[in-house]
Amino acid sequence: MKTLFVLEFKKLAKKRMNIIVIAVCLVLVGLLFALPVKQFIVLNTEGEQIMGTAAITMERDFENAYAGELTNERITSDIAAYQALFDDPANVSQDSDTKALSKTAYFKHFFPYIDYWKLINGNYVAASTYDSSFSAITNMNLEDGVDFYAARDKKVSTMLNYSYADWNFSDSEKAFWQNRVSSVKTPYEYGYHAGWKLLLSCMELFVVGILGICICVSGTFSGEYQSGAASVILSSRYGKSKLVKAKIFAAFVYSLSAFTLFILVGCGIQLAAFGVDGWNLPIQVLSSIAPYRMSLLSAALIAVATLYLILLGMVSFTLLLSAKMKSSVPVLVMIILVSILPMFLGISETSGIWNRILVLLPYRATQPVFSDEFIGYFGYPLGGMTFDIVTVRMIVYAVIMLVCIPFARRAWKKHQVA
Repeated sequence: MKTLFVLEFKKLAKKRMNIIVIAVCLVLVGLLFALPVKQFIVLNTEGEQIMGTAAITMERDFENAYAGELTNERITSDIAAYQALFDDPANVSQDSDTKALSKTAYFKHFFPYIDYWKLINGNYVAASTYDSSFSAITNMNLEDGVDFYAARDKKVSTMLNYSYADWNFSDSEKAFWQNRVSSVKTPYEYGYHAGWKLLLSCMELFVVGILGICICVSGTFSGEYQSGAASVILSSRYGKSKLVKAKIFAAFVYSLSAFTLFILVGCGIQLAAFGVDGWNLPIQVLSSIAPYRMSLLSAALIAVATLYLILLGMVSFTLLLSAKMKSSVPVLVMIILVSILPMFLGISETSGIWNRILVLLPYRATQPVFSDEFIGYFGYPLGGMTFDIVTVRMIVYAVIMLVCIPFARRAWKKHQVA
């Protein structure tokens, strides 16, 4: 078995086409993850564009200016300081019909810290909406202070009890999500986290690597049919037993090895550029109502683990197709369609069932949802229990792997020897 595995692994690793595909995918992953770093722009307090490492350093300073625990007292003080800017006529815009800061004051006192203010202001507006004028904090009455976390709970409750056209939350789902939110540790901790924020937003780019690996293993069985070697192999002593196991095991080891290289390159580029600062901050620094109790590091690790399960599921599906089809071409066509088609399918405004299926498809499933105020609250009621989308994604692709592999082995064994 060991010898057969080594031979099958070397066959995959040394195949010229596979080397080219993996090399191209590796370059693409590197470029795609390096591009956001290269294009990272920060506006300084004068409104001037800063790029490159200087921009990253400046972003770190800006975000750390508000670092620390987000207690109600501290948030009240910060909002009061912001509102006090309007007391100086020099800070107020004369060209706006609404209460707004002048351009100079805006870039000096507000915009550099906009991620912080998006978090605070966003806590007081409806879910999945953006208050571009930041009217919630601008017009907030601070006479009795603010209760940031009570406002968070009210926002969640309003969202869960709203009447939607596509999906209304059942009582059990409401209880599930409210328990999730109430279990999140408060007060939140804030600080610099640009690297982790950008990394989580780029996870879907690894679909390039998953697709490339599936292309490489697509000929595991069908390639033997095309070359005519299947007749000899299946007639051999171990052709229907040890060899098929070796082929599948080699395909998995090869896939995991190649994908790990992609992960190291993609994640390494961004974390090397932005640093790992903020790894221990809660995912709630991205959205105050995020219903997941985890740090940014934990979110990234779970996202990567999900990617690995999607990879294994897709590789298993590819092996099943390869074992059933006599040519690699239809296998490649089907894999590309399954991987890419979800990119062009949109979220429905009327069918919650469709939406919950759509976000489980390969490309969509690679997108983290920890801080998403819409998809992040997708629940899957089953047997009186509710499962969150993150858990369901991992289960679905684990099941796909466990189902496809036995059928792939069976299809290979039943292939008719000419």
